[in-house]
Amino acid sequence: MNVFDERVADRYDRYCETEIGQYVDRVERDLLWRLLALRPGLRVVDLGCGTGAYTVRMADAGCRLVGVDRSRAMLSVARAKPLAAGGGAVCPAWMEADVTQLPIPDGQFDRGLVHVALEFVENPARALQEAARVIAPGGRLVVGLILASGPWAEYYQIRGRSDAQSVWHHARFFDPETLAQWMGRPADVMRCGLWASPVGWPGATAAAAIEDDGPQSGARPGFAALLWQC
Repeated sequence: MNVFDERVADRYDRYCETEIGQYVDRVERDLLWRLLALRPGLRVVDLGCGTGAYTVRMADAGCRLVGVDRSRAMLSVARAKPLAAGGGAVCPAWMEADVTQLPIPDGQFDRGLVHVALEFVENPARALQEAARVIAPGGRLVVGLILASGPWAEYYQIRGRSDAQSVWHHARFFDPETLAQWMGRPADVMRCGLWASPVGWPGATAAAAIEDDGPQSGARPGFAALLWQC
């Protein structure tokens, strides 16, 4: 069952227009971008790319992108996204495919991104192994993970239980130790964020202060960016 149908695709990006959605996007993107270390000309695959928000941003940076998703509806939204005017933006290629069975030869990319996609895949271990397979030696696989032990996973689970139509009704959450088992080794680098809890949301200003304090805030992180050197 593909939960990311036309109904979801049409309103998916609206979340990032809200105050809390802008906070989530800024924190997660900053963590992921640091680990990806993008530069013009890199071959990058965005696995589970959804509506292509990150795919297009990476293309705007001059990288050569392939965005992969099994949802035709989400890819339709992605294809309609404009690139930045001017500069060295390269139009992404889009591929409708199952991330657990990629129709891509080994070692085709310098960078791979799997951002909040394992949570919605029937066989996340296989998806992660497939992602690693298509990265060239010396490349980087970066995974954005909603931490199972964090407050954001708890929040999304509550939403999923209360609304069977929500995409979170179908989500599963994992911790880095589980991904290490699937990969056969732990991530080479892990960076955590989303220290402000969505429960009792404190507002953008207070959330930014909590984020700056990080672990010193006494809070639990809700998100991790993990890097495997291939």
